[in-house]
Amino acid sequence: MAQARPPGHLRVSPHDAEQLGLSEGAPARITTNRGTAQALVEIDDRLQPGHAALLNGFGLDLPTEDGGTERTGVALNTLTDRAWRDPIAGTPWHKHVPARIEPLPT
Repeated sequence: MAQARPPGHLRVSPHDAEQLGLSEGAPARITTNRGTAQALVEIDDRLQPGHAALLNGFGLDLPTEDGGTERTGVALNTLTDRAWRDPIAGTPWHKHVPARIEPLPT
């Protein structure tokens, strides 16, 4: 049985991981013209080179048992620009955001 991963990993192709110096499970920084986030890398051979994926629906601060909060994954709206959106619906183009990805020291 596969071990469950924490939510919100940054998925990249094996080619891009090699080119960018990214390692499975290691932290990476994602930078767009709007913001910066950090996520752990998941190397996924289903992705095409030049594409990366962060799942939508994360970046929430959830309560912990000790009364604190814990953030799960990356809130995509922190990386998307309101000007980069569908002209009719006005929704951000989450699937078409140019980004720079770089490894972080572990």
